[in-house]
Amino acid sequence: MPEIQWTRLSRGVKQHLMDRLKDRRITPSDMQALQEWILHSPQVPVGKWYKDFGTFKLCGDGDTPLTFLEKDQIPYGDEVD
Repeated sequence: MPEIQWTRLSRGVKQHLMDRLKDRRITPSDMQALQEWILHSPQVPVGKWYKDFGTFKLCGDGDTPLTFLEKDQIPYGDEVD
């Protein structure tokens, strides 16, 4: 299972993630929860996945994070612990 690659994101993906952070009203405490999860070098499945943080969801495909969803939006793929 791959690890998320935050440092090799394309400019377009980075901009999309930043835009979604604003649109989805991700709070500083949400970002702290995301950072703590990232520090553990989580492995994610090959293919579509999501991580539910309770107040928001991070969705990706393989080692690439792709978007943030609000807590009530329905994600695609396998849930990551």
